[in-house]
Amino acid sequence: MKILIVSDVENKELCSVWDQFVLTHPLGTIFQSPGYFSIFLHQKEFAPVALLIQNENGQVEGVLSGIIQYQFLGPLKKMASRCVVMGGPLVRNNDPGLLAELLSHFNVYIRRHVIYTQFRNMCDMGFAHRNFIHAGYKYEEHLNIHVDLTRDADELWKDVHKQKRYEVNRAKREGLKFGPITNITELEESYQLLKNIYIRIKLPLFPFSVFENAYKVLAPKGMACFWAAYSEGNLIATMYTLCYRGRIYDYFAGGDNLHSHKFPNSMISWQVMQWGKNNGMTLFDWGGAGKPGQPYGVRDFKEKFGGRFVNFGRYEKIHMPILYRMAKGAFKFIRYIR
Repeated sequence: MKILIVSDVENKELCSVWDQFVLTHPLGTIFQSPGYFSIFLHQKEFAPVALLIQNENGQVEGVLSGIIQYQFLGPLKKMASRCVVMGGPLVRNNDPGLLAELLSHFNVYIRRHVIYTQFRNMCDMGFAHRNFIHAGYKYEEHLNIHVDLTRDADELWKDVHKQKRYEVNRAKREGLKFGPITNITELEESYQLLKNIYIRIKLPLFPFSVFENAYKVLAPKGMACFWAAYSEGNLIATMYTLCYRGRIYDYFAGGDNLHSHKFPNSMISWQVMQWGKNNGMTLFDWGGAGKPGQPYGVRDFKEKFGGRFVNFGRYEKIHMPILYRMAKGAFKFIRYIR
């Protein structure tokens, strides 16, 4: 057995066995795949890193793939750095020994590069809890909402809250149109809409190049779909989704406040779910619903589409406590002055 640290996708043979391992693992998600990893390459704000366990036959037996993110560039780069691991680590047969080895090597590597690491679980990771605690991670509860798309279409619609059913029907009466984004120009237009929203709510948004990469690399493989809602030919809402192994992940979404009375966000959400059901998808993943007992702006919106709450939580480890406290203060200040 050997541990490989991967920072690019140049080794096609290695990427192939990595891809196959994730694709066939019971807990594998798009976020652990080399395809998702690749869209963050050659970005100033990001540095993707993956640790792979490879056996003597060249087969992959473990994957831990994360994205290092830099909130600021220049001299402050290290002060606001974190690593986000979506979906958690994968090891053969959920073997605790392999998992311990993977986490140990990861900690040694990552503590030199970021202030803290966050594992965002996409499924029940209870089998790994002892490994994470032993490796110095703290568990925090975190909600998500799943919509089961295997149910009958009428049942799906019936489970949508009456307010959302009204809004979807109102959007249709307003003449809103829904469809996929089919060219880079439309993608740029939808991104500008998202950018304006994120500036207003004072949250960071990935640079356009990440979504452009996803459009060029993932979309042709059916691993990403970009959607838009139109009013009189004008793009007024968008939703970016990732698709993998029968699941649709709500990645980024938003609508123009000037057209909120037409309810484009409700329509686009429902239409994507319908598209998923009609194309053999089994689950719609809302991508997060905040911490239990704490306010979370769009939780109520998401909940009213008939899903069920899940609480897979997150694991977090602070590698540089002093810099972490300084970074939290700096981030709050930046949000305040924007």
